[in-house]
Amino acid sequence: MHLSPATVRRLSYAEGYLMLGLAKQAAEELADLPPEENEALPVLKLRLGLELARAAWVAAAGLARDLCEREPRDASHWIQRAYATRRGDSLAAAREILWRGLTLHPREATIHFNLACYEAQLGHLDIARAYLAGSVRLDPSFAELARTDPDLAPLR
Repeated sequence: MHLSPATVRRLSYAEGYLMLGLAKQAAEELADLPPEENEALPVLKLRLGLELARAAWVAAAGLARDLCEREPRDASHWIQRAYATRRGDSLAAAREILWRGLTLHPREATIHFNLACYEAQLGHLDIARAYLAGSVRLDPSFAELARTDPDLAPLR
């Protein structure tokens, strides 16, 4: 879908407001978009960012679910969906989302790392270690993060 210049401008303003932590102003920009452009991918992605910023977990999870369906090859959608689901629903539900995401993105280190966190919190320490090892193998910078991430405390 081609976005009008006015919508592109409003999205730019909304993104700037979000970067400044001004969620209310970002929401006002998005509220004025033409209804026929509300389902465009750039709009949905920005709405997801807004809902995450507002800690509106159920709304964020729903938007991320829609994005996963429309762009399943974008790993960030699966990660954001699981993040919002963990906070708005449950750790177990978030884990299931990442399992599905992992089948599409087996080389996405963040998915492995987040699964390590979830498994550690669920008490599945051997499984958590395996996911953590996978994340570090894919991206060595996760080794440092693992030392301080509170979700991985059961492994220390």
